[in-house]
Amino acid sequence: MTKKLYLAAALLVLFSAGVFAENVDLVTLPARSSVQLTIYNSADLTLVKETRFITLKKGTNRLQFSWANTLIDPTSVELRPLEHADEIEVADTTFPGQKPQHLIWNIQSQFEGQVKVEVTYFTSGITWRMDYVSEVNADETTMKFRGYVRVFNNSGEEYENAEIRLIVGKINLVERIADLARRYGMQQPPAPGQPQYEALRREAAQGGFEEAEAAAARPAEKAIVKEGISEYFMFSVEGTETIQNGWSKRMVAVKADDVKFDIIYRMRAHQYGHQPVRFFIWKNDSEHKLGDSPLPDGLVRIFRDNGQGGLSFLGQQTVNYVPVKAAIEINLGTDDLVFYETWKMSEKRLNFHFHTDNNKEYVDGWDEDQQWTDTIHNYRTKPITFELQRVWSGDVEYHSDTETTLFDFHTIKTTLTVKERDKAEYSATVTMHNGENAKQNSIKPK
Repeated sequence: MTKKLYLAAALLVLFSAGVFAENVDLVTLPARSSVQLTIYNSADLTLVKETRFITLKKGTNRLQFSWANTLIDPTSVELRPLEHADEIEVADTTFPGQKPQHLIWNIQSQFEGQVKVEVTYFTSGITWRMDYVSEVNADETTMKFRGYVRVFNNSGEEYENAEIRLIVGKINLVERIADLARRYGMQQPPAPGQPQYEALRREAAQGGFEEAEAAAARPAEKAIVKEGISEYFMFSVEGTETIQNGWSKRMVAVKADDVKFDIIYRMRAHQYGHQPVRFFIWKNDSEHKLGDSPLPDGLVRIFRDNGQGGLSFLGQQTVNYVPVKAAIEINLGTDDLVFYETWKMSEKRLNFHFHTDNNKEYVDGWDEDQQWTDTIHNYRTKPITFELQRVWSGDVEYHSDTETTLFDFHTIKTTLTVKERDKAEYSATVTMHNGENAKQNSIKPK
């Protein structure tokens, strides 16, 4: 059952015996004129703004609000007139004990006639999430990249023709909105200044999520408009959508064509195991047809055009929040057409350090010189970029004729280009200082 607003007109009739009796008529209000949903993705929280037209008489008016069978937070419900505000005042709000999940606004009006009002509240049960689909061409050089937002409505209320705003950002609640919505028999409004909602209500009242009222006319094709709001980021779905209770709706949020990307093979035994893994890498920036906004958390699925009118599934990975200009890196797993092997070609010990104890000499320090050769075999029909990282523990001197850098104090890094159907070799000399010969725990390039 959806919530309803009722206008209670109190008619006082004077009987001839001098006794007063009260007759209360409940009048169902017209449908919403408009509704706007601002949905967080980090908390079960949605700010709802509704506009309605009600008819007031001069004097006292009573307006009844019910949140029965919904997850609306009654402590957050507010009403304000959008017209004749200087002639209309919400005197107080009461919670009749005999009518659980109801509240009544007592309105004093100097205006008689129809006015537009705004009702705002927080509700639970409306959430959203992102997922991404990438379609790579047959040559694996460019892709179509799409981001889809899906809105789920389990709030108990249906919202027809709603403007939808999606907030990326973290918010902490002391109490859950859903728990407040289920409380029955409230005798009086909560004490003002409740810390968990006061700041939110103040932000809503000050128009923290307001767009300029004189917005430009919307184009016929729907799009997602993005804008920053302090530590949050807001996606606004162009136009309106009907979000039915118990249903979900999927909408395009990110759209980019002909996105270039890099393919890198990474060999990191300490991180991915003893086989190289393939990565698709691109950035959330204008060069890659993106960069209008951060990208929310979501699952990225990668497909490739198989050249026969169909798509082949390459892999999927969940990505965390991607800021503008940050890289998107998708691990597609191992590739049977790229093979890596490493061999210790030679080893010798030298520079022994001796220790004398009771007229006996003991070796307590020495160096080891090792010659290593890493070989990358590329059986693909085009060149590949191969990134090698190796971890060396202890006091190590490292030398290679191939350009090599330090990734951190015990990890070396080098990048090689391997021609199609060819192999590349990477050779290095590693001197390991042991025992008393060790002076530090890091790699030092020779």
